[in-house]
Amino acid sequence: MEKTKVENPMDIYHDSVIFITGATGFVGKTLLEKLLWSFPQIKRIYMLIRPKGGVSVKQRFQEFLQNRIFERLRAEHPERLKKIFHFAGNIEDDNFGLSEADRVRLCGEVNIIFHSAATVRFNECLKVAARVNSQATYNLLELCREMTQLRSFLYVSTAYCNPGRKYVDEEVYPTLPPVDWRQFLTCTKKIPEDYLNQLSDYIKGPHVNTYTFTKSIAEQIVNAYKDVIPIVIVRPSIVTAAYREPYPGWIDNIQAISGIMMEIGKGGISSILGDKDMICDIIPVDFVVNAMIMMINKAKLGSLSICNATSGVTNPITWQHLGELTMKWSRIYPTKRMIMFPNFKYRRSASQHELAVWMLHFVPALLMDLRTLLLSQKKRMVTPIARKFRQACLAGSFFSLNEWIFKNKSRYYFKEQIENGTFPMLYWNLEDLDYDEYVRRHMIGINKYLHRENFTVDSNKLMVTKVYWVWIFLHLCFYMLLIYVIF
Repeated sequence: MEKTKVENPMDIYHDSVIFITGATGFVGKTLLEKLLWSFPQIKRIYMLIRPKGGVSVKQRFQEFLQNRIFERLRAEHPERLKKIFHFAGNIEDDNFGLSEADRVRLCGEVNIIFHSAATVRFNECLKVAARVNSQATYNLLELCREMTQLRSFLYVSTAYCNPGRKYVDEEVYPTLPPVDWRQFLTCTKKIPEDYLNQLSDYIKGPHVNTYTFTKSIAEQIVNAYKDVIPIVIVRPSIVTAAYREPYPGWIDNIQAISGIMMEIGKGGISSILGDKDMICDIIPVDFVVNAMIMMINKAKLGSLSICNATSGVTNPITWQHLGELTMKWSRIYPTKRMIMFPNFKYRRSASQHELAVWMLHFVPALLMDLRTLLLSQKKRMVTPIARKFRQACLAGSFFSLNEWIFKNKSRYYFKEQIENGTFPMLYWNLEDLDYDEYVRRHMIGINKYLHRENFTVDSNKLMVTKVYWVWIFLHLCFYMLLIYVIF
C-alpha cells in the first residue's frame, strides 16, 4: 500500500479526513468534540453507527448531534458540526457491515484513524470480548491495507493489559500466558461459545477478566502491523471525568470509578474491597484525548510508539485519599438521590468486607424497600441497585488490591509538542493537577450530567442533614442490638 506524505508535518490535521470508531462512547465522543473545537482545519470526521433498540441509524445520528457535549460548539461554532458524517455499520460485523459504496469512500479518503471502540465490561463473556476487542481490531487493520491516503492509525488500549507485570514500560510485552493471536482468533471463531467461556479461566492466565486479556491480544495484533501501517498506541489507566474540557466534571457514563463515586455520593456503598494505601491510577478523559491527539504525530512505519496515559508516576493519589475527597465533596454537594449518608471504608479482608456490606448496606436497603412497599410509594427498589454495585465493586477489586508502576516517558514529548507551538491549544500538566479541586468538579459533574440535577451549594443541605441523623440513629440501634445480643 502506497502511503502519502504530509506536506507540513507540524500540522498533520490540516485538511485531514478522520475516522473514529467508538465515537458514541465516552472517550470517542470527547475526542470528536475536542477535534472539532480546537482543529477547524480538519476537513471531515467519519463515525460508525449501528441501529439500536428499534431506532434507525439516521435517527441515532441526529440524536447524537444533540448530545450535551456539543453545547459549546452549537453556541459558538455550529457550522463545525456539519463536518461529522456517519456510516451505517457495526464494529462486530465482517467488513463492519459497511455498504460497498461506503467502504470505497472510507478507503479512498481517510487520513487518520482513532480506534477506540471496545467493550469495557469486566464480566463480558470471552466470545464477545474477543469479537469486539480483538477480532474487530484485526479486521480494521486489514481494511487499512486498502486505504491509500492513510497517514496514522491510533489504537486505544489499556494500561492494565499486562497485569502480570509490576513495572510496565511503554512497549509491547509478550502475552501471558503465551498466546498466538492468529490461533486465538481462529479458535474464538470455531469453538462454540459455551465451551469457549468454560475454557476462559485457563486461557486468561494472570488476567482476571476478559477485558484486559482481549486488549492484550489486540496489542499483539497491532504490533504485527507496524511495518505495514504507521501505528501508535495510547494506554489510559482508569478514565474519569474531564478536568477542564469540554466542561469541568464532564461525565456521561457510570463505568469504572465514576460509577463507584456516584454510588458513594448516594450513600449506596458502605465498604470497598481494597488496599487504601495503594496508588489509584486515575486519568481525566481530557488528558487522554490530548495524549491521543499528540501521539498521532509519532506514527511511523517500522516502529511502534506507545504512551502510558497514566498519573501514578507523575502525580499519585492513594485510594484512601480519593475516598476521603469523594465523601467530602458529596456531602458538600449532596444529590437529591441520596439514600444514606456518604460514608465507607476500605477493607482488605474479603470476609470482613462481605459482613460490612450485609450489615451496613443490604439490611438498611431492605428496610428502605420494605418502607417503600408499605407506603405504596413509586420509588425504585434500593436492593437491586445495591446488588448491582456490589458486583461492580467486586469486579474492580483486583485493581484496588494491586498496584502497578506505569512508566511514562511520553510526558516529555507532550511538553515539547506544546511548548514548541505544535499543539499550543492542548495541555498535559498532570503534575499541577489538584485532586481536591478535581474531585470537587467530578462530584458536581456527576450531579449535573448523570443525575441531571440543577442545584446550588445550599440547595440540598437540609436533606443531607436529615439523612445524617437517620444514619446516626440506625447506627445507635445497631450497636444497642449488638450489646443486647452479647450480654
